Amino acid sequence: MTPPCCNGIVHFNHYSDEGAQLAAAVVNTRLDSPADIVALAAEHYLLLEHAPTDDDVAGLRRWRAALAGVVDAPTPEARIEALNRLLARGTAHPRISLHNGPPHVHFRPDDVPPERQFAAITAFGLAWFLTQRGLHRLARCAADDCTIAFADVTRNGRQRYCSPRCANRAAVRRHRARPSAP
Repeated sequence: MTPPCCNGIVHFNHYSDEGAQLAAAVVNTRLDSPADIVALAAEHYLLLEHAPTDDDVAGLRRWRAALAGVVDAPTPEARIEALNRLLARGTAHPRISLHNGPPHVHFRPDDVPPERQFAAITAFGLAWFLTQRGLHRLARCAADDCTIAFADVTRNGRQRYCSPRCANRAAVRRHRARPSAP
Protein backbone atom coordinates (compact mmCIF):
# COMPACT_ATOMS: atom_id res chain seq x y z
CA MET A 1 0.00 0.00 0.00
CA THR A 2 1.53 3.31 -1.08
CA PRO A 3 0.37 6.47 0.65
CA PRO A 4 -1.27 9.16 -1.48
CA CYS A 5 1.15 11.96 -2.22
CA CYS A 6 0.91 15.42 -3.71
CA ASN A 7 3.90 17.72 -4.29
CA GLY A 8 6.03 15.63 -1.94
CA ILE A 9 3.60 16.07 0.98
CA VAL A 10 1.94 12.91 2.23
CA HIS A 11 -1.81 13.26 2.84
CA PHE A 12 -2.98 10.18 4.68
CA ASN A 13 -6.19 10.12 6.69
CA HIS A 14 -6.23 7.15 9.02
CA TYR A 15 -9.75 8.04 10.12
CA SER A 16 -11.33 6.74 6.91
CA ASP A 17 -10.77 3.71 4.66
CA GLU A 18 -7.25 3.30 6.00
CA GLY A 19 -8.59 3.08 9.55
CA ALA A 20 -10.92 0.27 8.52
CA GLN A 21 -8.09 -1.53 6.75
CA LEU A 22 -5.92 -1.11 9.85
CA ALA A 23 -8.76 -2.53 11.98
CA ALA A 24 -8.90 -5.64 9.77
CA ALA A 25 -5.12 -5.94 9.95
CA VAL A 26 -5.19 -5.78 13.76
CA VAL A 27 -7.76 -8.60 13.77
CA ASN A 28 -5.53 -10.69 11.48
CA THR A 29 -2.11 -9.98 13.00
CA ARG A 30 -0.30 -11.93 15.67
CA LEU A 31 0.74 -9.55 18.38
CA ASP A 32 3.44 -11.29 20.37
CA SER A 33 5.87 -8.44 20.99
CA PRO A 34 6.36 -4.69 20.74
CA ALA A 35 8.20 -5.37 17.45
CA ASP A 36 4.94 -6.74 16.00
CA ILE A 37 3.24 -3.43 16.81
CA VAL A 38 6.08 -1.47 15.19
CA ALA A 39 5.83 -3.64 12.05
CA LEU A 40 2.04 -3.28 11.84
CA ALA A 41 2.27 0.49 12.28
CA ALA A 42 4.92 0.71 9.55
CA GLU A 43 2.80 -1.36 7.12
CA HIS A 44 -0.01 1.16 7.56
CA TYR A 45 2.11 4.34 7.62
CA LEU A 46 1.19 5.05 11.22
CA LEU A 47 3.69 7.18 13.12
CA LEU A 48 3.77 5.96 16.70
CA GLU A 49 4.23 8.69 19.29
CA HIS A 50 5.93 6.29 21.72
CA ALA A 51 7.79 3.02 21.48
CA PRO A 52 5.41 0.10 22.16
CA THR A 53 5.71 -1.81 25.41
CA ASP A 54 4.54 -5.19 26.61
CA ASP A 55 1.51 -3.39 28.11
CA ASP A 56 0.63 -2.14 24.60
CA VAL A 57 0.87 -5.72 23.31
CA ALA A 58 -1.55 -6.94 25.99
CA GLY A 59 -3.88 -3.98 25.39
CA LEU A 60 -3.90 -4.46 21.62
CA ARG A 61 -4.69 -8.14 22.06
CA ARG A 62 -7.79 -7.13 24.06
CA TRP A 63 -8.60 -4.48 21.44
CA ARG A 64 -8.19 -7.12 18.70
CA ALA A 65 -10.86 -9.24 20.40
CA ALA A 66 -13.21 -6.23 20.54
CA LEU A 67 -12.57 -5.47 16.84
CA ALA A 68 -13.28 -9.11 15.99
CA GLY A 69 -16.64 -8.63 17.71
CA VAL A 70 -17.47 -5.97 15.12
CA VAL A 71 -16.28 -8.16 12.24
CA ASP A 72 -18.24 -11.18 13.45
CA ALA A 73 -21.42 -9.39 14.54
CA PRO A 74 -24.39 -11.46 13.29
CA THR A 75 -26.67 -8.53 12.35
CA PRO A 76 -26.26 -4.90 11.31
CA GLU A 77 -27.74 -3.84 14.66
CA ALA A 78 -25.25 -5.98 16.59
CA ARG A 79 -22.42 -4.55 14.46
CA ILE A 80 -23.54 -1.01 15.33
CA GLU A 81 -23.78 -1.85 19.04
CA ALA A 82 -20.28 -3.39 19.02
CA LEU A 83 -18.92 -0.41 17.13
CA ASN A 84 -20.53 2.06 19.52
CA ARG A 85 -18.83 0.26 22.41
CA LEU A 86 -15.49 0.63 20.59
CA LEU A 87 -16.09 4.33 19.96
CA ALA A 88 -16.85 4.88 23.66
CA ARG A 89 -13.69 3.02 24.71
CA GLY A 90 -11.26 4.13 22.05
CA THR A 91 -11.98 7.72 21.10
CA ALA A 92 -12.17 11.15 22.68
CA HIS A 93 -13.67 14.45 21.59
CA PRO A 94 -12.20 15.50 18.26
CA ARG A 95 -9.41 18.04 18.44
CA ILE A 96 -7.01 19.72 16.08
CA SER A 97 -3.40 18.73 16.56
CA LEU A 98 -0.26 20.50 15.36
CA HIS A 99 2.29 17.74 15.89
CA ASN A 100 3.98 16.05 12.90
CA GLY A 101 3.22 18.60 10.21
CA PRO A 102 0.17 20.65 9.24
CA PRO A 103 -2.91 20.92 11.48
CA HIS A 104 -5.00 17.77 11.47
CA VAL A 105 -7.85 16.22 13.46
CA HIS A 106 -7.40 13.54 16.11
CA PHE A 107 -10.07 11.64 17.99
CA ARG A 108 -7.74 11.20 20.95
CA PRO A 109 -5.37 13.36 22.96
CA ASP A 110 -1.81 13.84 21.74
CA ASP A 111 1.02 11.95 23.40
CA VAL A 112 -0.76 8.64 24.04
CA PRO A 113 0.68 5.12 24.00
CA PRO A 114 0.48 3.01 20.82
CA GLU A 115 -2.46 0.98 22.13
CA ARG A 116 -4.53 4.16 22.42
CA GLN A 117 -3.44 5.39 18.98
CA PHE A 118 -4.56 2.12 17.37
CA ALA A 119 -7.83 2.18 19.34
CA ALA A 120 -8.82 5.69 18.23
CA ILE A 121 -7.85 5.15 14.61
CA THR A 122 -9.55 1.79 14.24
CA ALA A 123 -12.72 2.74 16.14
CA PHE A 124 -13.33 5.99 14.32
CA GLY A 125 -11.99 4.66 11.02
CA LEU A 126 -14.43 1.76 11.13
CA ALA A 127 -17.30 4.01 12.17
CA TRP A 128 -16.65 6.39 9.28
CA PHE A 129 -16.04 3.60 6.77
CA LEU A 130 -19.08 1.49 7.67
CA THR A 131 -21.51 4.41 7.87
CA GLN A 132 -20.26 5.95 4.62
CA ARG A 133 -19.66 2.79 2.58
CA GLY A 134 -22.10 0.28 4.08
CA LEU A 135 -22.24 -1.95 7.14
CA HIS A 136 -21.67 -5.04 4.96
CA ARG A 137 -18.17 -3.90 3.94
CA LEU A 138 -16.37 -5.53 6.87
CA ALA A 139 -16.29 -9.31 6.68
CA ARG A 140 -14.37 -12.55 6.93
CA CYS A 141 -13.15 -14.31 3.80
CA ALA A 142 -15.80 -16.55 2.22
CA ALA A 143 -13.28 -19.32 1.49
CA ASP A 144 -14.00 -22.40 3.58
CA ASP A 145 -10.41 -22.64 4.80
CA CYS A 146 -9.75 -18.95 5.52
CA THR A 147 -10.81 -16.70 8.40
CA ILE A 148 -9.04 -13.49 7.40
CA ALA A 149 -11.00 -10.29 8.06
CA PHE A 150 -11.03 -7.54 5.43
CA ALA A 151 -12.48 -4.11 4.77
CA ASP A 152 -14.11 -4.06 1.33
CA VAL A 153 -12.82 -0.90 -0.36
CA THR A 154 -13.86 -2.01 -3.87
CA ARG A 155 -16.01 0.26 -6.01
CA ASN A 156 -18.99 -2.10 -6.14
CA GLY A 157 -18.83 -3.28 -2.52
CA ARG A 158 -19.22 -6.96 -3.34
CA GLN A 159 -15.91 -8.40 -2.18
CA ARG A 160 -16.34 -11.89 -0.73
CA TYR A 161 -12.75 -13.08 -0.43
CA CYS A 162 -9.76 -11.59 1.33
CA SER A 163 -7.54 -11.93 -1.73
CA PRO A 164 -7.53 -13.02 -5.37
CA ARG A 165 -5.73 -16.17 -4.23
CA CYS A 166 -8.63 -17.25 -2.00
CA ALA A 167 -11.16 -16.31 -4.70
CA ASN A 168 -9.28 -18.38 -7.28
CA ARG A 169 -8.94 -21.39 -4.96
CA ALA A 170 -12.68 -21.27 -4.24
CA ALA A 171 -13.48 -21.04 -7.97
CA VAL A 172 -11.26 -24.05 -8.69
CA ARG A 173 -13.00 -26.02 -5.91
CA ARG A 174 -16.43 -25.16 -7.32
CA HIS A 175 -15.31 -26.12 -10.82
CA ARG A 176 -13.90 -29.46 -9.68
CA ALA A 177 -17.04 -30.21 -7.68
CA ARG A 178 -19.25 -29.97 -10.76
CA PRO A 179 -20.36 -33.24 -12.26
CA SER A 180 -18.49 -33.98 -15.47
CA ALA A 181 -20.45 -34.04 -18.71
CA PRO A 182 -21.25 -37.54 -20.05
